[in-house]
This record gives sequence, C-alpha cells and structure tokens, in this order.
Amino acid sequence: MTLARQRAEGQALVIVALAFILLVAFLGLALDGANAFGQRRRVNNAADAASLAATRVLIAIKSDGRHGDVINTTISEFLLADNNIAAADAMWQASYVSREDPDTIIGPVEDDLAPPSDADGVRVTMTFTFETFFMRVMGQRTLTVGAMGTSIYGPLGTAIGQDLIPLAISDSAMNTLLRMGHLRVDLRGEIMNDYSYLAPGEQLPDELDDVITDANFAHVSFRDVAGTPETGNDCESPTVAENLTYWWCQGSPNQLRINRELPSGSPVWGSLRAAIIHRITMGTTTAVVPVYVPLPDGHGGLYYQLAYFIAVDLNYNYGKNSLTMNLLDDYVSAGAMIGEGSGVETGVWAVNLKR
Repeated sequence: MTLARQRAEGQALVIVALAFILLVAFLGLALDGANAFGQRRRVNNAADAASLAATRVLIAIKSDGRHGDVINTTISEFLLADNNIAAADAMWQASYVSREDPDTIIGPVEDDLAPPSDADGVRVTMTFTFETFFMRVMGQRTLTVGAMGTSIYGPLGTAIGQDLIPLAISDSAMNTLLRMGHLRVDLRGEIMNDYSYLAPGEQLPDELDDVITDANFAHVSFRDVAGTPETGNDCESPTVAENLTYWWCQGSPNQLRINRELPSGSPVWGSLRAAIIHRITMGTTTAVVPVYVPLPDGHGGLYYQLAYFIAVDLNYNYGKNSLTMNLLDDYVSAGAMIGEGSGVETGVWAVNLKR
C-alpha cells in the first residue's frame, strides 16, 4: 500500500467521523428542538390554566381578607398535579395585574400580604428545564423554556352554558328589592306554573305589591330567531333542545350578551314547574339570571334590552310551592367579560385569559 493511499484512507475516516458528528448534531437539533417546542406548549398551557385558577381564588380572598399564600398554594398544587410540571426543574412566580392595564404588574403575590384593592387578575411566569436526548453529545445536556399566563376577572358580559336559566328580572324590580334590603325573593303560588305571583285569595305585602308581578319576572327566550320557544319534557335530552324546559334543566347553549335586545323581542311565559324542580333536585341550585330594562321602540311600544346579570341560589319549598332566590356575591360563571359599554358590578364575574 502506497503512502498516498494510506493518507486518502485516513482522510476519509476523518470526513466520515465529522459527517457522523454533524448527523448526530442535526438529529439532536431536530428531535430535541421538537421536544422543546412540545415542552414550551405544555408549560404555556400550564401557566394559562394556573393563572385562571389563581384569579378565581383572588376573587374569594379579596372578599374574606385572606393573604397571597392561598394563591401561591393554589398555583403550586395545580402545577404539581399537571404531570409534575412543578418539580425541582421548574420555577414560577405569580404577580398581580389590573383590568385597566393587564400588561403592567402591580406587585408580586406575597404569602403574608393581602392582595391590593386594584388587583383584578394574576400573572404566572414560568420556566422549565428538561434534559436533552441527542444534543448532550454536543455538550448541551439541558434546555430551558419559558411561558407566561395572565388572567383577569370582570363583570359578566356574555353568559352561556349550564348556569344560564331562562328567568329574567326587570332592573326596576331589582333596584327596589335592593333598596328595601331584600336579598332574597320568594316567588310563590302560581309562579311555578306561569310566573304570576299570587295564588287565589293571597295578599302581597304592601311593600312588594308593585315588585313581584308578571311585568317584573318572566321567562326569556335565548334563541336568535323570532318566535316563542316551545315547552316540553326535555330535561334528560341527549341533544340540545330549543325550548324553555331544556334551558331550565341544562342551561342555555345560546349566548346572551349585555346591551343587546333580548332575542325573543319580549319576555314570554309558560308552564315550567317540573323543569324548575328537576334542576334543583339534581343539585344545580346556582344560576345566572339576566336583568332587563324596557325601552321605547319609537312606535308606541317597548323592547327589552339586557342590562346585566345577577347570580342566585335557588331553593324550592314543596309545602309552600315556593321558589326562593338568594342573591350571591362573588360568583364566577362561564362566559366572557364586558366587551362593550359599561358593566354593572353585581357580584357575578367572568374570568378570562388575557392574550
């Protein structure tokens, strides 16, 4: 074998070795890069979900005076339950933000301090370090990804889902009840059948004589089409049914938004006693109720506009045939925050991610 041939074979071995190293590097970049992308998405989802959970807790502790340790514990337990993402290789920090400027941090969530009065949300910032597969050959044994999730709460502006029942109350009646100090409304007698309050021969207290009437409490259609929705026995329907009975039992799948005319054009009435009792006996006693205002339509008539939502707890008394609504404070419902106009803070909130 000549010297030139030996040199050529030696050079080929070096080139093959270098090519192998480059191949491993590219393979590592592809596989570990894909893993990093997946880890970042996982951490981002975890940060979003943790901020939502923390903001729900924030609403509660602002009412009862507890401190930030409740929020931090909630985040820690939530992340630990999420595939152990809060292991030793993960770091996170929680901060308060406001609705008016959710991009600016008010301050950190501190264990021994109550949240500031202008805190309307929580930002969770996370980093997660994980081991590589192939890039360690190149000396890169770990990679770190980061994510941030911010959630804020505000007055419920768009309601949908199980909480939303087709019972509406007028704004005038609501304000009268609040001025009188009545935080509960007892709707008895024929109310369970057609929402007319008095049973035959029954007398109303003078102070409620102008409040509990058909004009102030009514069924509301949540459909986007005209016409009166039907009643029926659809409480256990496996598919969505477009009628008042189904909405009482299962909640409305149709969206209802403030500052918009009620879809039916006016409140409607119907017999729903069985549906109301079914909802309560199934354990779904909390509900979101729309509050409406009648406005002139310019042609001598009225139309009904949704003004805001309240949250109530429902109770049915069989002996008195009585439906009692107790007003709830700081209730979080499915739906979106105020997107237009000014929201009335009635204690029913939406918690939304800030993107």
